[in-house]
Amino acid sequence: MASNRIELMAEKEIAKSFEKLEIMLSSQKARECLRNLEAELAFDIEAHLQPLRNDLSECLHLIADLARERGTASRDLQNSFPILSDYLDPATKFAKESAALEKQIADKKKKHPDYILAFKLQMLVKKLEESLESAAPDSLDFYDIQGKLVQAKATLADHMQTKIRIAQRALAPDMLELAQWQLELARHREKALRLKKELLDSGRKHSENALKRVAQIFKDAEPEIANAILHQANSVMYTGDLPASPGRKEIPPNLTEYRKEIQALGERLISFDQKLQTCMSQLHKLMEFEEAIFNTYGEQLRDKGFQFEKKSKIEKTVSGLGPKKQAASRMVSRQT
Repeated sequence: MASNRIELMAEKEIAKSFEKLEIMLSSQKARECLRNLEAELAFDIEAHLQPLRNDLSECLHLIADLARERGTASRDLQNSFPILSDYLDPATKFAKESAALEKQIADKKKKHPDYILAFKLQMLVKKLEESLESAAPDSLDFYDIQGKLVQAKATLADHMQTKIRIAQRALAPDMLELAQWQLELARHREKALRLKKELLDSGRKHSENALKRVAQIFKDAEPEIANAILHQANSVMYTGDLPASPGRKEIPPNLTEYRKEIQALGERLISFDQKLQTCMSQLHKLMEFEEAIFNTYGEQLRDKGFQFEKKSKIEKTVSGLGPKKQAASRMVSRQT
């Protein structure tokens, strides 16, 4: 009976397949380019800070939007305004430690033979996938590349399950420290996301109230009467010698324009709902990330001073229906 087992690639075969790529990457120019790429995109502090910067930027945009909303009190706006140094300064420290540890771990991997072999296999798989996409379907080259790709993927999977799992043990102390700083950064970003949620809730409430007020004015009025009322209101406001205030919001001149304003308010409300859903999704992803860290390093983190604690629930907003409370409990850490 024929065996279905895929024959794995030998190291000599991998080295031969990787020969051209290795020559390309071994030049001084390629090595320098790789270092610059890692410094700018992979192990750069800003790569870790960017999500928080985006959250703070959105908070500032929301405050600007609320400042334009009628009825918003200056004290409420001022109290919601984030002190950027309180967010960015601690986050910069966490990001710096995370980036340094990631580079330290990567440097160790680059010197470890099992990781080197894994890198080669990953690059070989990627190269074969690209070659397969460009090969003519049902050609001899296509089936040859396809067979090599299946073999390379099987070899990589076997290598990751055997050699790499053992090699990772040597990196455990570094990984634990990295997890600690990643956790600090995640918890810090959560503060900005919760501020953003408060601002979105406030903006949604203002928009909803404005929509209700405007929609109720002509709720039972006939279109002809509504138009006549709008014409009269405009005549009363703008006939005479009183100067008009610069930039003042005008009364809609007719029912068509009035309906457009109601539609714009409705679209604004939908926009707030969508942004709230996105913010909630980001918060839950952070919680899942924290849970994953604690599931992996819980005991070690307790030894470092972290404690488990039941955390508050999050309100999920259902678009178009207003706030709807749903339980979303989690476990988080608090450092003593």
